[in-house]
Amino acid sequence: MKKRVIVISLGGSLIIPNKIDVEFLNNFKKVLLKNKRKYKFVIVCGGGSTARTYIKGLEQQKTKKKQYFQGLLGISTTRLNARFMTYFFG
Repeated sequence: MKKRVIVISLGGSLIIPNKIDVEFLNNFKKVLLKNKRKYKFVIVCGGGSTARTYIKGLEQQKTKKKQYFQGLLGISTTRLNARFMTYFFG
């Protein structure tokens, strides 16, 4: 039997609101593991406030590539959160 694919967008603000919310992530992990026989889960992470903080730090810079660098920071933070989730889920 083919598993149904469920895509979940997990915002960075849920992963790390002010500090890493281990309790929330453990509960999230339990729900996914409980349902893994029936569903295949794809988790898409966001950058959250961490990305916004870095992006905002470049707002006052007077460079032609400011938006480009801000985009790179958002992508990098999103990848960092995704990597963390990969390690967290083992």
